[in-house]
Amino acid sequence: MKRAATRRNTVIFHGWWIVATAFIALAVNVGLLFYSWGVFLSPLAETFGGRARVAGAYSAMQVACALYGLAIGRLVDRHGARPVQVIGALLFALGYALVARVESLPWLYVCMAGPIALGSTCIGALPSNGAVARWFVRKRGLALGIATAGISAGGIVFAPASQYLIEHVGWRRAYEVLAASVLVLVLPPVLAFMRRDPADLGLLPDGEAPARSGDREAHLAFAARELARSVPPAVAMRDPSFWLLAAAFGLTMTGLSSLLLNQVAILVDRGMLATQASWVLGATAAMGVVGKLGFGSLLDRYDQRRVAAACFVLQGAGVLLLWQTHSAPALVCYVILYGYAMGGNATLQASLVAEAFGRLHYGAIYGRLTPFVMVAQAAGIPLMGWVRDRTGSWEPALAAIVASSLIAVVLVLRVRLPAPERR
Repeated sequence: MKRAATRRNTVIFHGWWIVATAFIALAVNVGLLFYSWGVFLSPLAETFGGRARVAGAYSAMQVACALYGLAIGRLVDRHGARPVQVIGALLFALGYALVARVESLPWLYVCMAGPIALGSTCIGALPSNGAVARWFVRKRGLALGIATAGISAGGIVFAPASQYLIEHVGWRRAYEVLAASVLVLVLPPVLAFMRRDPADLGLLPDGEAPARSGDREAHLAFAARELARSVPPAVAMRDPSFWLLAAAFGLTMTGLSSLLLNQVAILVDRGMLATQASWVLGATAAMGVVGKLGFGSLLDRYDQRRVAAACFVLQGAGVLLLWQTHSAPALVCYVILYGYAMGGNATLQASLVAEAFGRLHYGAIYGRLTPFVMVAQAAGIPLMGWVRDRTGSWEPALAAIVASSLIAVVLVLRVRLPAPERR
């Protein structure tokens, strides 16, 4: 009997396989769609007539993702992440395969806003974070921190991999190889491990397995209360906290995306070699992995609003370092500080939505909040380049990012969260 009990205790809770699957899906999604975009931008611009024209395809993709998210969130709540992610991986791969064959700029826009945007929405944060949020309650911060670390890991892997492929086989063949990688990396774990809810496997959130019937009843009662406090999407959108979260993360994520996509250009303008600047970007992404794990563990122990506020303050301080100082030691401090802080954004956004509104309608609520954040990003990224072109300097844009981080601190501290459940 003792040996059997020990064997049961050593079985890995299935929720951690959900986390691993989400990690892979997010790494592929963000690694290809965000970090690799800067690598492909130059060859695409040479082929289709300039950076500005090609950059518009990325903005079109972001707007399309925001619109698709409204429907995908409901599908995730109704059917779970598994079928959505299977379809998403197929569409994403199809989109990349089509880009390898496009011969005109309009068709590039169609591919980016069509199958790539829809596929990305179906394998990205909405289903991945939604699945993790359903499988964890007390350990949700840690679980989301590990899962969203895939975002930064994707930058570490796919940016240099894309550069290598472009140099050795050309950008069109590179897109074909990356299309195949989506199928090879995403489909097997999704099919093998992704499940909608712990109850589908007769489990409780967090993998807690009470030995006595009385304990089990207490755990079931806790799980029932946690579901009962879930807020329907329409009610969530009437809550001021929804709009505070949308505004706070709209500001911080816009600043984050604008800075990371232009970080290499900023450093090159200061005299750094492009290869060195790309390594700095990779180091920033690597620190993001540490930040996601660090902030994820803090979310389970402290008031999530205060953790988010601390993250935003550190982001502002990191950008201030990049803005005001140009020395090598200051750049190292920027990479450590900003990389760590910006790593927490995705984890914080996912966790605060679940904490504020519950997990039953998580997908639909997250899907309604995401468009506001992504539209802000779609406007902010080209705006930073426009400010640089008009002023001849990156400093006004960096100052605006610092200010937006501090405004986000005020907004997130005003979010109302329900009293934590106790057992």
